[in-house]
Amino acid sequence: MSNYFQTIYSDPDILVINKPAGLVVESENKSDLTLEKILEKDYQINLARSGIVHRLDRYTSGLMVVAKNEKALVDLQNQFASHQVKKVYSALVYGKLEPEKGTINLALKRDPKNRTRFVASRSKDAKEAVTYYEVEKYIVGAYGHTPLTLVKVNLLTGRTHQIRAHLFAIGFPVIGDQVYKTPLSQEFSRKIGLNRQFLHAGELSFKHPVTGKKMEFKAELPNDLESLIQAK
Repeated sequence: MSNYFQTIYSDPDILVINKPAGLVVESENKSDLTLEKILEKDYQINLARSGIVHRLDRYTSGLMVVAKNEKALVDLQNQFASHQVKKVYSALVYGKLEPEKGTINLALKRDPKNRTRFVASRSKDAKEAVTYYEVEKYIVGAYGHTPLTLVKVNLLTGRTHQIRAHLFAIGFPVIGDQVYKTPLSQEFSRKIGLNRQFLHAGELSFKHPVTGKKMEFKAELPNDLESLIQAK
């Protein structure tokens, strides 16, 4: 067991966790506490032959699956590569997002002016990125005249910062995002005191890498995010 995250499911082959915002998955800074270090210490998972299958940004919370052995790792990696894994995120964006359902199909590449972020691009070195979204609800009146939209997001591809970069590219930055922001979204995030992006990986489903059984998991919004959408 770990004091750093919630264990959702565990068996001899896989571990499913609910990662809190702020916990980094891996880091080049040896002094950082990372998910990788916790897995090695608390779960004795040998990351040279097993371990991290996919990643969440440091300030994104939610579900992750970890492989406990090489067989599980290879199988899960293949499921991710062939788009068999379903990942659904909740995001709160600045603005009234319309239409209520849509597909964002914009290739992404690193911003040549800022290597820490990604931008939509038609250049040959940009990588395909496809995001599906569906409006869950419009939040009206809770914050005066500020328009907000709670959306469910499903990824076909899994590019770094994909959801954040895509929503920003179409003019609807994620609330609290310190990288993909506009002056209005930044000011609103400051006013409500949210210093991390409102992005949570709430649903995860895949086939068990050994038994083949369909595995489905859900994690509710953490309190800091839930309180924002319940505001009156």
